Amino acid sequence: MSATATATRRALGVIRLSVGGLNQTGEDTQRRRITNRCIADEVNLLDEWAVDIDVSASYSPWARPELGKWLNDRINEFDVLYVYKLDRIVRSVRDLSNLLDWCEKHGKTLVSVEEGFDLGTSWGRTIAKILAVLAEAELEVMKERARASRDTSKAKGRWPGGLVPFGRISVPVENGDGYTLELCPKYGPWLLRMIEKFLEVKNFAAVARWLNDNKVPTAQDIARIRAAKASSTNTRLSGKKAKPRGKQWAATSVQNILTSRSLIGEYVRADGSVERNADGTPILRSVPVLSPEKFEELQAVIRTVKYTKGTGSTSPLLGVLYCICGKPLYYTKENGNKVARFKCVGNNSQNIPACPGQSFPASEILQELRSVFLAELHSLPILEKRVSTDDTALVKMAVLESQLQQYMDELKAGRLDATEFARLTAETAQERQKVAETPSGGSRVEWVDTGKTYGKWWDAVDTPERREKLVTWGVKAVRGGDGMTLDTSALKEGMLYSVQRAKNVKLSNDYRTELVGTAPRD
Repeated sequence: MSATATATRRALGVIRLSVGGLNQTGEDTQRRRITNRCIADEVNLLDEWAVDIDVSASYSPWARPELGKWLNDRINEFDVLYVYKLDRIVRSVRDLSNLLDWCEKHGKTLVSVEEGFDLGTSWGRTIAKILAVLAEAELEVMKERARASRDTSKAKGRWPGGLVPFGRISVPVENGDGYTLELCPKYGPWLLRMIEKFLEVKNFAAVARWLNDNKVPTAQDIARIRAAKASSTNTRLSGKKAKPRGKQWAATSVQNILTSRSLIGEYVRADGSVERNADGTPILRSVPVLSPEKFEELQAVIRTVKYTKGTGSTSPLLGVLYCICGKPLYYTKENGNKVARFKCVGNNSQNIPACPGQSFPASEILQELRSVFLAELHSLPILEKRVSTDDTALVKMAVLESQLQQYMDELKAGRLDATEFARLTAETAQERQKVAETPSGGSRVEWVDTGKTYGKWWDAVDTPERREKLVTWGVKAVRGGDGMTLDTSALKEGMLYSVQRAKNVKLSNDYRTELVGTAPRD
């Protein structure tokens, strides 16, 4: 059915501009051409338009922010879709086929102003399919050109674009051949302080809260701030999208930054492998923030900390609370009238049944753990164990071992062939042997008072941070039918030190008796 048949039909104007908006017919021109065509066709053009700016052609019509609302939720408010050109609404044969089926099912039609066809006719549908094939081929050429450009930039050690890592800034190289990353004068110091803060508190959630308390913007908001200052239209963050959203730091964001090899300047792919030069050395995309030795020291500390999971499914006592059968007590969230609970579910794969009667309200368990924990440890000072070494031999060994593991990961991911893997591992193993033969100056262990007691710490932190630290300390709680017992044996070394060095600390008689006869380590 032709869209020119009657003036009572309602037309929706569809506009799309790709990311950047360069070398494209502008929004105003598209509006004018569509409006003129609707007047000529004697079709009532709606006052509202489906306008998608900075939206890639790879998105299907139903997934686009504005057009998707009309196709999914406002289907009864229009009869005809008017576009300036076909590639403004679809750019793949599959999407065109789906759109034709959708139009036929819902009694809609599609008109392309520039190409002059109406999908309400059989000839129009034939022409549209031919044009869709050409548009899809053009899109693939554009993608391949973009990939080639990025690969060239990477090979030269240039920043190919995208979200700049936190604490860095993209700057043009002297000869004008692309960009590289350097430490940002404004946010770079915050990155360095983030690293120092983590080494101090050894807790991702605490660092995230510290950043939020100091109103430090995330990398995404920093990108929006820079885009707004640049006042450039050659960015997907122009206009309203350049406004910071005040997004909060999360423990997982801190974890991702501190474990990223971008801190030593390397390119890292999504699969964890590293972009390399022809000789196998890593391509550096930026000025390193840390030396390989300092980065490995940071990773060594991180490995002692339980990695943070998202808040969606994590139990507030995961890794801390266990049933009398030895299995963790399973956490179920609050749902309607059902309160959150901890319960034993056994283990189906091992044919272990759930323990009868082992189901408790979560609020009751959390309060009970607090009471038991503070009854034993309330007034004890928190001490951190620090190991210092007289030379860097151990750190160098750790760096080389990390490199060997990185090569293995890249081999498994198919990023290194067997020959290249063998060459790199042989060179690294040879260097490792030389370091191993270097005389070591030994190491020294000391306990440092943090200035906090366990009681003050408990009341000062939130539930995710509390769980993370309890796991790090090796504290375990067992809930049986007669109540909760607490295993804090992993903390004894620091506690004994505090008994010797701080005689004024009051311990319960039972706990002092338990510590008697165990000598502190040097």
